[in-house]
Amino acid sequence: MNLRDDAALLATVAANQPDWARLLAGPSRAAMAESWLGWLWPQLPQPQRAVVLFDEGRGLLQAVASLPAGEGLQPLSPWIGRAAASGQPLRLADEQRAGHPWVLAHPAGLAGRVRLVVCVELAAVPSADADRAADTLQWGLGWLVAAIAGGQQGQAELHLQRSRAMFDLTLATLAHDSFEQAALAAVNGLAQRHQATLVQLGWLDGHGLVLRSRSNTAWHDERSALVLLAEQAMNEALDERRNLALVSADAAAASALTPALAYAREAGAAALAVVLMHDHEHPVGALLLERPQAFSDDDLASLEAQALLLAPVLALKQRAARGLWAHARERSAAALHATTDTSRPALKLAGAGVALALALAALLPVDFRVSAPSVVEGEIQRAAVAPFQGFIREAPVRAGDPVKRGQVLARLDDKDLRLDQARWEAELEVALRKEREALASGNRVDQRLASAQAAQASAMLELAQDKLARTEIVAPFDGVVVRGDLSQQLGSPVELGKLLFELAPLDAWRVILKIDERDIAHLQPGQRGELVLASLPGQVQPFTVKRITSVAVAEEGRNYFRVEAELAEKTAPLRPGMEGVAKVDAGRASLLWVWTHRWLDWLRLTAWEWRP
Repeated sequence: MNLRDDAALLATVAANQPDWARLLAGPSRAAMAESWLGWLWPQLPQPQRAVVLFDEGRGLLQAVASLPAGEGLQPLSPWIGRAAASGQPLRLADEQRAGHPWVLAHPAGLAGRVRLVVCVELAAVPSADADRAADTLQWGLGWLVAAIAGGQQGQAELHLQRSRAMFDLTLATLAHDSFEQAALAAVNGLAQRHQATLVQLGWLDGHGLVLRSRSNTAWHDERSALVLLAEQAMNEALDERRNLALVSADAAAASALTPALAYAREAGAAALAVVLMHDHEHPVGALLLERPQAFSDDDLASLEAQALLLAPVLALKQRAARGLWAHARERSAAALHATTDTSRPALKLAGAGVALALALAALLPVDFRVSAPSVVEGEIQRAAVAPFQGFIREAPVRAGDPVKRGQVLARLDDKDLRLDQARWEAELEVALRKEREALASGNRVDQRLASAQAAQASAMLELAQDKLARTEIVAPFDGVVVRGDLSQQLGSPVELGKLLFELAPLDAWRVILKIDERDIAHLQPGQRGELVLASLPGQVQPFTVKRITSVAVAEEGRNYFRVEAELAEKTAPLRPGMEGVAKVDAGRASLLWVWTHRWLDWLRLTAWEWRP
């Protein structure tokens, strides 16, 4: 929109420029808008109502000033919305109302979008007056926009300066390793930043704050009256959970002295401020500042922000300087507190469930059973060995075959034995003939020699006949061949006493349990148990422990004791060598002990081993 070259308007604006600077120097946008609207109102011809609306950045226009005060916005809402939506000024007559009043709506942009709208309603005035009012409104709106933009820039610069100061103070505190040095750097930086004559830091120790550092002072007397009063003033803020700010006039006018007022009077402080420090929402310390001039709200806000940054830094320094026992005590207290607070309800519910389960397991008695791998063996096992040195001729059976009593298991070659038999028969006949001839001739010497030769030949003949009788190796009873397979060794030699076959009966079995040495103390003869075999997983075989051997056997890196048990049922379809798992009833104990007794035994043994 082009501005009209109205000399009177320009003169009015130029004459009022000094007042603009005074009116627009308000502390907030609302104060600026009220001052500006108060200047604009007498410049307009017969104004009826006026309103200034501002968007704080949330996309919503809100009224910050209006005249007459408290006047509703409803009559002007349609034109305000149109001006904000179009971004263009509106100047029109409301023909729907008597007298055709004028409505002026001017939007203004900040940061590329409409952030400010001024809407004015005039009485039914001539069109020239309405145009002049629109020009005045546009001239004045430029000043308001410039003032608000300048205020925003000033606020941004102020925030930037504060951020830089807090960043520098935090870095100066972090640069030191010990808590004492970091605290001294913090109070010295705060004293310089806020022009304070003295800054003191109190830190939580037990249930109260204790003075730990003073600005520009490397040492202080903890027993001095002024130090005690400073600690009481900081503890007052801690007890009330609020920051304190006062001046010397407060101490002079007070009828009853609080610790903060007493310290201010004793120290002669013109202005005093106590700001609490929090770490993870818990108070850990306090700052006490003294200076000649009073602390404004802006100063207190800056102090609170700096205390918020310094508290976790100093808390970290203090925790790093603690010993191992202090760390453990702190972590234990934190863990105990975490179990009682309201955080992580699902985890606490799960922990309560686990604790309840452990309590029930510790109180609930169950059957304690010792588990062990087991194998089925015959109750009687006989070995068939080679009766003499020879060669295998036949082997009609092998391991796993059932046999009857007297059934041939294997035959040895008897050719050499028959030759020996024939030889010794002939020698016996010759010796007997010589004996008879010597007897007939009366030669006693030859008779005795022939008799001895006949006895030798007779013995050797009996030996050959006995070996011939044992060339057939037969089964001693009805049973099954447990071990032995000579079908692939026909014609091979065998040594005297070599194991050829091992047999076991089909109706008498025993169970061999391999009990771990850690569980052998819980077993004794007469205990009952159950056996489940891998080949018969659906059948449970009851048994009774008969014998516990005292010799351990090393197997698979562990020591086992052989425990013999007798099956209660003799008709079970078992075979030697069947393997499974046996469980022996060893009494009753709590479920928790059953689960953890091996681990507890290992812990006792390890503790005994490492104990001097």
